[in-house]
Amino acid sequence: MSRGKLWSARRVGALVGAAVLLVSLVPATPAAANSTFQAATLNILNELNQADFVHDLELITAKADLVGLNEVGNRKAYLKDWAAENGWWLYAPEPTQAANEALLAKKSMFDVLDKGSNFVCDTNGPGEVPPARYNNWVRYRHKATGRSVYHLNAHANASIENNGRPEDLPRTACAEEQFQALKNLAAAKKDSGQVIVSGDLNVDFSADRAYGYQKFPWKVFEANQLPNLRSCYNLYGEKGNGTHGNRHIDYIYFWKRVEEHREMWMTDYSIVSGTNSDHNGVVAAFTISS
Repeated sequence: MSRGKLWSARRVGALVGAAVLLVSLVPATPAAANSTFQAATLNILNELNQADFVHDLELITAKADLVGLNEVGNRKAYLKDWAAENGWWLYAPEPTQAANEALLAKKSMFDVLDKGSNFVCDTNGPGEVPPARYNNWVRYRHKATGRSVYHLNAHANASIENNGRPEDLPRTACAEEQFQALKNLAAAKKDSGQVIVSGDLNVDFSADRAYGYQKFPWKVFEANQLPNLRSCYNLYGEKGNGTHGNRHIDYIYFWKRVEEHREMWMTDYSIVSGTNSDHNGVVAAFTISS
């Protein structure tokens, strides 16, 4: 080999060696990590005094990043001030019956992209008991991942089932309409984001699953193939003594997709006791991919 060619080969070898060394020193790009957040639901009895209401509000918001509330329409003004002072987004639309199903989200973790309130039914007419029913929703941007997350919140009529069997009442028909509307709303939102559904549905999970009434939550939301809604109780069993007496009637669901399209997952949940309300809260943990 000529002297010129020898030096050229040495230069190439040195450059290759340097490149290999440089690659070994530069850390590999990490795989996309999952982020976590907590979503909660709590029906705060509207008859509570202010101090007891504040206790329950602060109890549930200390444990979650997204919160769905029920029966809080009469305290909308207070909630608005509280949210502004504590770094939360609040959605509690008019009228008061819609504001009952308020939605809260931490500003540090989520941005608001869109929101809406869907009237469902009014069993006995304006101003009569039980109040009109609304399904409220907010579309958030999860800051850590950039993903859209929808939170849907609802409260069904009380006294609509007996051990999983429907009561033959106008309010039951209204609730059945609300369950189907809530399922349709979740299905409509799933293609543009991850979907979470929360609320007091006034139907016990185990009794509903055992009896299997076609128009109640187990059949409407869960007893079918994926992709579809799945509740905390379906995935992780019934914990504690119940959310209202011995009944598990307060739910957190998410839209569970087939594995190859899965971007969000519920990893566990817990029952939140120690409330002044006649309900316990539910907090579910979620992971969401970047």
